[in-house]
Amino acid sequence: MNHSDDVRHLAECQSCRERFSKNVLPFDAARRRAGAREFAAAAARIERERESAADIVDRELRQIPIEKWPSLAESPALRNNAALEQMSEEVRKRIERKPVEALAIANVAASIAESLSVNAYPPAVMSQIRSTALRDRANALRYLGRLDEAFDAIETAEARLGEFAGAAHDRAIVWFVKSMILGQMDHFEEAERVVTAASVVFADVNDLTRFFQAGLVYGNLLGRQKRYEEAQRVFLDLMTVAKSTSDIETEARLCNNLGHCAIYLDDYAGANVHFSESIARFTDLGLRAEVPRTNLGAALVLIGKGQVESGLHRLEEARRAFIALGMMGEAGLCALRIIEVLIDRGDTVKARALTGTVIGEFEAAGLDTRAVQAVAGLQSSIDADGATGEAVRTVHEFVQRLATDQAGAS
Repeated sequence: MNHSDDVRHLAECQSCRERFSKNVLPFDAARRRAGAREFAAAAARIERERESAADIVDRELRQIPIEKWPSLAESPALRNNAALEQMSEEVRKRIERKPVEALAIANVAASIAESLSVNAYPPAVMSQIRSTALRDRANALRYLGRLDEAFDAIETAEARLGEFAGAAHDRAIVWFVKSMILGQMDHFEEAERVVTAASVVFADVNDLTRFFQAGLVYGNLLGRQKRYEEAQRVFLDLMTVAKSTSDIETEARLCNNLGHCAIYLDDYAGANVHFSESIARFTDLGLRAEVPRTNLGAALVLIGKGQVESGLHRLEEARRAFIALGMMGEAGLCALRIIEVLIDRGDTVKARALTGTVIGEFEAAGLDTRAVQAVAGLQSSIDADGATGEAVRTVHEFVQRLATDQAGAS
């Protein structure tokens, strides 16, 4: 086939006929230059917006109570990319501790993004703006356990990216959030497929932070299915990468996860080594919140080895540290482990009292209502028949799963 045959064949393609009718080829140099100028102009405009809108979202949010935040969608000062970037950052900062506020901000951002003129920015940029706002909304809904709504939002976020080739990284971040939503919905096979696809993209673009996050989510999905040996292999593979890149914080987190895998595999000696290494790394890094979390795991090792008093002492230490840091979910998990020991000992009076304390702490902290209901159900069981250690473990596993599922995406 000669060159003229090539052109005739191309012209016959349905997708190319419109271009030929306008005498514009996809490799037209003038068209490329026009596109480059458009994006350069848009980039300059976005940078000017960032300079002129510094801290605008923080100021607007502080001026009115949360119940009036929806009205901010009409604020002219917020109807631009710079303000939407700030809103996305506000969602990220609040999502773990104040998910209701995070959702309120995400709703405002999504409303603004969806109502911007289609000509406000180049099409590819508009697709990213809208997808990011919807992705943040989906993640906030996920934290609040509104999974059907979260799934609808993340599906729309993915659709907003369309077929833009340059949106591969944005699409992978959407997949990452989608995998966590699917995991919480117990659609494990699909969740594994989606997070694996995201990991490939993160590796390709050298986004190591999200690559490790995706790997941790994948390992946790396996753990949720009690596939502990597979989860252990995933975490060990990630450890090799973390060490090769001198990522000490990721090493510390992986040591903690490996410690929990070892507990479920009845390898208490290995668990103790992993937890000790995790504590040492977190301490060196000055990550105060992570040390009591790892101490919680170490306490479980001691209890599993029969050193119950020492284990209880470490649980109480970890619980006090979490309370001091305002981490009431983690403090509650410590309490549930203590309650389990108390019930196994037959001390239902202390167990019931501590259960009531946890309910009050969860409610005061505004934690997921499902966690509150689970602990309240345990208290009712203690009142009715004294409950069992297995009943406490079931509640603990449920509350811990909520916390694990809420390992936020950036």
